[in-house]
Amino acid sequence: MIGGFAAAALLFSGLAALRCKVDIAPQLLSPIATVALSIAVLFAGLILAALHQKKGLLCGLLIGTVFYAILWIAALTRGQTEFSALSAIKGAALLCSGAVGGLFGIVLQDRRRRVR
Repeated sequence: MIGGFAAAALLFSGLAALRCKVDIAPQLLSPIATVALSIAVLFAGLILAALHQKKGLLCGLLIGTVFYAILWIAALTRGQTEFSALSAIKGAALLCSGAVGGLFGIVLQDRRRRVR
């Protein structure tokens, strides 16, 4: 989780710096933030699966679920109580990227074992 939060912080700070330099349309901010968060979840799933060394898909889905729950709780604290299609797309993107990261973590771990 710490690796995922660190990756998300780096990606969002880069996005903020880009936003200061370039005029980005407000409609594009949500998709760009979703992509940045998906990359962070992919990285977190990769790290968790590599550390756990088995059940990479499950580890990645777990990380995606935790990140989505954090997003959902943050939305509830802001007063957004309705579930929208964009929220479902964000959830699917986070779950898929976490699962892919978990699978990559197991594949890379197996490759390292074979090389040794």
